[in-house]
Amino acid sequence: MSKRKVEVKAGTPVAIRQTKKSQVLEMLNGGAVSVMEIADKLSISKQAAYSLIGDVKRGGAAISGVMKDGAMRYSVVQPKRAKAKTLAFGKGPVVSDAPSTPTVAD
Repeated sequence: MSKRKVEVKAGTPVAIRQTKKSQVLEMLNGGAVSVMEIADKLSISKQAAYSLIGDVKRGGAAISGVMKDGAMRYSVVQPKRAKAKTLAFGKGPVVSDAPSTPTVAD
């Protein structure tokens, strides 16, 4: 039995199969979407849609939910970025991850 090599020429577009998780992430990035909309578009159950939202969240995306018209609508929240001026003066995110040492009051 021999294995067949598949070669792809440079510049040739290769179709990458989108996973359901990546499709849900794309939908959440596009704006507020309900669980039913996700379930209908992907032809899955509501529970599977909830599970995919959880998978996206565990993947590191910050997801927020807002109740609108009696249905919870989810979307990806973009983290706030500190202004360049704030970062230049050291008022931005924590500079050091080292734990601080407690001091004893005199």
